[in-house]
Amino acid sequence: MFPLANGETVVRERAQLVNDTYSGEATKRDWTAPDKIDIEGCAIAPSSSVETQTENRNTVSTAMSLYCAPGTDVLPQDRIRARSGLWQVEGEVADWRNALTGWNPGVEFRVTKVVG
Repeated sequence: MFPLANGETVVRERAQLVNDTYSGEATKRDWTAPDKIDIEGCAIAPSSSVETQTENRNTVSTAMSLYCAPGTDVLPQDRIRARSGLWQVEGEVADWRNALTGWNPGVEFRVTKVVG
């Protein structure tokens, strides 16, 4: 099933973990040189867009869902470069699996982008 013949290639970006100044543990994310992988043949489904207007600022929050091959390496902390820019993965990645047959059609995850 995947990669989809008419699907899109997106880029998964993952920040490097670096040592925190105070604890000395590798818990801080450094986005200056993220680890990047191409994910081919994804289906992208636009989801929603909300515009918030205030006196000093207008923001637009947009979301979409991505459907990718089983086992695609995406975590909630990752970013996805697709279509019109850089998107933040929102929430957990859903790894669909049929309990009776074991069939795994792929993974689904939601991404959001806020502009303004």
